[in-house]
Amino acid sequence: MTHKLPSRRSALLQFAGLGVAGPLLLNLSAIGEAAAQSAPAASPYKALVCIFLTGGNDSNNLLIATDQGSFLQYWNARFLGTDPIALMPPGTAAAPVGQTSPLTKRVISSTAMPEHWGGVLPITPLTAQTVPAANATATGTKQRTFGVHPLMPTTQSRFAAGRLAVIANVGTLLAPLTKAAYLKPTATTLIPQRLFSHADQQSAWQSGHVEGSGTGWGGLIGDTFAAVNGAATDFTAVTTAGNTVYLDGAGTRPFRINYGKNRATAQNVTLLSATGTYDESSVLLAELRAGLQESSLGPSATNFLMVDYAAAVTRSINASVVYDAALGAAGGAYSQVAAPPPFTDPISGKVVDNPLADQLQAVAETAAAHALLGVQREMFFVSYGSFDTHDSQNSRQGLLLAQLDHALAYFDSAMTSLGMGDQMTAFTASDFNRTFTTNGDGTDHAWGGHHLVSGGAVKGGDIYGAYPTLGIDRAATATTPAFVNPDAVGTAFIPTTSVDAYIATLAKWMGVTPSQLAVIFPRLSSFPTADLGFMKA
Repeated sequence: MTHKLPSRRSALLQFAGLGVAGPLLLNLSAIGEAAAQSAPAASPYKALVCIFLTGGNDSNNLLIATDQGSFLQYWNARFLGTDPIALMPPGTAAAPVGQTSPLTKRVISSTAMPEHWGGVLPITPLTAQTVPAANATATGTKQRTFGVHPLMPTTQSRFAAGRLAVIANVGTLLAPLTKAAYLKPTATTLIPQRLFSHADQQSAWQSGHVEGSGTGWGGLIGDTFAAVNGAATDFTAVTTAGNTVYLDGAGTRPFRINYGKNRATAQNVTLLSATGTYDESSVLLAELRAGLQESSLGPSATNFLMVDYAAAVTRSINASVVYDAALGAAGGAYSQVAAPPPFTDPISGKVVDNPLADQLQAVAETAAAHALLGVQREMFFVSYGSFDTHDSQNSRQGLLLAQLDHALAYFDSAMTSLGMGDQMTAFTASDFNRTFTTNGDGTDHAWGGHHLVSGGAVKGGDIYGAYPTLGIDRAATATTPAFVNPDAVGTAFIPTTSVDAYIATLAKWMGVTPSQLAVIFPRLSSFPTADLGFMKA
């Protein structure tokens, strides 16, 4: 079988999309012309940090409605199976290993059992939410109460301190959608495609389109700051997680950095030692290497691709030199940013590494060097997981949420110490939420879920958006009435807040204008509001 070499432009665009696991480990921030869009006047540095929880986080155990009727539905759906995933109600004392839980009557045989963690941690949002009719009880409160996962104590305290907010029931939408329209769609009903596919929903969260999108929201936001960042556009979009569509814009390309040993560094070019196949061809990489080595002879009819690619590599190397020098400057980022405090795994009890905190340290170091890098607006992308907890959810998600709690607190503290606490906003994203019911010891793919926004510019201490009715539809029996959840289809919640509005609210805080928002988020006008109100001016 023969393989055609792609066109020069096609090849350059494909190479630009390679991740750190691909054969070309380099920063291709040079590829693509800078977007000629307007930019705001000079203003203090600002940055957004997207924390992507890969695999689909079960946010039903991140934010829990604890009023009587809601928690009863939660308990009935989750205290089931071989390893129940229901968290304990607020105020429940932690049960030591070897003892029997007074509530569940189970012997605590593992530190990964929810009874061992104690009850969910209560939070009181500034804005009251009324218990929905389907969750109301005759004896319960009319006002909803909430709690967060028991292994997230700093999330509880930072929420109370106004440093963190929760955005409820966010998900991919093309337009507002009701249960009735979802169950009986018409020709005009807009339902997102491939809702329960990891790859497609990761792409939809990052770009507004299913897998295959060429640009992402972070990159397009970065494009709007091309003028204000000037020659520093190489550092407009920075990733610790390799290639990501989120940071690809019309001109913006992700600048890839390494993290480890308490130092962020630019990724290095390793093309000449790379082996393997690309685009189903076993010879393309070898031919490209040979062409690059010949490019010093000057352009010819056969090596235009090599000359262009060599120029991109050269610019990438130069940008990497600038980056490493800026962060390594005397008295600079490496000495200014403290390392994360030790992290203790709540399941094993051992002090272990927290990869999310390590990545956020690299972000903090990059932000600390923004003046030397010459950038006023930056978009960051970090990720960790996997949150794909089809099984062993208690131990797996318990550790991951504890790491998220530890890392967010560290990052906020580090940026505050730098005097930049109001200039950095971190927010979570994920493929999707997971099923409200358990599959025995885990959960499966679902839809709308809850997310965290953290930083000094956040109007914290509140829950934004409508938290859904809890419970699963069931037919009436001889002893119980029927139950209909208006906010769910099967075991998945229909989002009441679109990803578009969620990200657009953050983009507006960065300084993106209404006209630019309309271009970046073309569906935004379909939703009730373009600003969810969780960011300060």
